Parts: sequence; C-alpha cells; structure tokens
Amino acid sequence: MCRTPEEFKAWSQNLGHESVLTSFYSYGDVPDYKQAKLLWKLAKPAEGTSSDMEEQFKQFMQFQNMMGK
Repeated sequence: MCRTPEEFKAWSQNLGHESVLTSFYSYGDVPDYKQAKLLWKLAKPAEGTSSDMEEQFKQFMQFQNMMGK
C-alpha cells in the first residue's frame, strides 16, 4: 500500500519502530507459493509504469542504500 519511502517510514513509525527495516523483518513471511507467484509477476515488463513511479522506485532504492540495506 505504501508507494513512497516517506509512506513506508510513516507506516513503520506508526507501528512504533525506529527503523523501517524492523517493520520489514518483523512481520509476515511470504509463503513459498506466493513468493514464486510474486517473482513471476515481477519478471514481466511493467505495463503503464509512469515515470513518477520509476522516480519513486529510485528514491526508495536510495533510501534503502542510506539505511545500510
């Protein structure tokens, strides 16, 4: 549901986590069957991806690098 790094951070803070990574590591493993389904979906070219969405992805990757992965 979160679309920007700022939204991820707000969500994480709402859960009481100092770090966004705590949220990602603490909640919900993805079952193997769902992981495979998601990866197949990611392997397909994105349709209608706006340049805004691409920019948000770049910002998220920069944020992740800042957080030390």
